[in-house]
Order: sequence, then structure tokens, then C-alpha cells
Amino acid sequence: MTLGRGLGWVRTPAAALLLGLPLALLPAAPALGVIPAAPKVRAEMARRNVQAGRTRPLVLDLLLVGESGGAIASGRARLDPGGMAWLELIRSDGGREVHERSPAGYAATRDGVRLDRAMPLLPPTQLLQAPTEAEVAAALEGIGGDPEQLDLGLCDDADCWVLGGRDPGSSAERGRPSYWFDLESRQPVRIDEPRRARYRFGPSVARDGGIAFPAWIEVEAPGWSRRRLEVQRVAPAGPTSRPPGP
Repeated sequence: MTLGRGLGWVRTPAAALLLGLPLALLPAAPALGVIPAAPKVRAEMARRNVQAGRTRPLVLDLLLVGESGGAIASGRARLDPGGMAWLELIRSDGGREVHERSPAGYAATRDGVRLDRAMPLLPPTQLLQAPTEAEVAAALEGIGGDPEQLDLGLCDDADCWVLGGRDPGSSAERGRPSYWFDLESRQPVRIDEPRRARYRFGPSVARDGGIAFPAWIEVEAPGWSRRRLEVQRVAPAGPTSRPPGP
């Protein structure tokens, strides 16, 4: 299935059915693509979060992998649907890093000392955990995005709804905070925070307890080499699963 990059260009019957187009219109001009109303897409995102079992607090065991493919650190994260997230890493040299994301911002420490500059490894996972349409909207607003703006976009081989919108042309793709959501699989694909990072998500894997979560999170940030968080385990968070804060 192929869509034009943000233009709604529909080439195949599968795309036409997903977007509600009559098949007879397939050969026509690109402008015929139909984009659903943003609240309907937000509601579908929230429904899939609930269906995946991600709307509760979660604890993740992770490996941090460098651009060369070697493990840099191992760690544990706690993700709360309200937007709080913590990550504790034990690096290969024995050092300890703690990252914290909250609605107030992003902070990190190394061996107890606050870092003035740190790679933002934790994505805004509240977009993957929000249980209602209104909370999906609030989560996108929390990273500076417009939840009423909806475009179509192509990310690798995935045709996506782009909540928050995107600018035409590859050079402008980082221009807006946005959440990319696969039209076919109904799974998270990517989150863009233009001044902070781009987060790409691997295919969702069903875990013990019925929780479906991306197999990995790839992080691209200005001034840093690419990193990947490989998810080893996902489980409901217990009362003592939060790493100490920065």
C-alpha cells in the first residue's frame, strides 16, 4: 500500500478502503485522498493503547545499544501514563545514570551528579499509554504539538497518520512535534520532538500479562550518535519499581 508523503495519494485498494475512498477513484489525481477527522484518529490511538495493555504503569528491562550494535548499558525504566518516566542505567564502565522525564522537563544524572547535557533517551511514552482521546490530545500538546492537525506520511515502509501534522519535503520533516501511527497495523511508529529527538518504535511484541509494547526504541538526537533501547521485559509496575530520581 502506498500513500503520497502527506498528500493523501492513494494507489492501492487497501489504502482506498482504509481511507474510505471508492475504488473507482483510484486512478485519479493525488488530491483525492481523504483524511479522517483528528478526534477519530485520537480515539483509535487511545483504543489501541487500552487493547495493548499499556495504559497502566509499566516497568521495562532494557539494553542500551550503540550505533555499532554493541551493548553500552543495561537498565530498568518505569513509565506512568500521566507522563512521568524514569530510567536507571548501569553502564559498561560501572557508572550509573538516571534519566527522568516529566511534564516539567527532562533531567539526568551520572553517578549522582546532574548533567548539564544528556541524550534524551526517554520518549514521551504517554502517547503510547493514554487511555482516552482527550488524553492523547493532552499528551501531544505536552510536547508542543497540535492535536487538531492531522496529515498522512510515509515512514520507511509504513503509511501513517501523523497527529500534529508534518511539513512537505524531507528537509522539513523534523519541523513539528508529531506522533506517527501506522494505518494498517494501528501501532506506534515514531514520535518527533524537533528540538529534542526523534524516536522510532519497533514492531509491538505481546508480552507476559497481555502487554504489547514495541520491541525497541531508536533515538536520534542532535549532537549525539544514534542509540537503541532494546526491550527485554515488560510487566505491570509494582510499588517499588521506580528508580531513584536524578
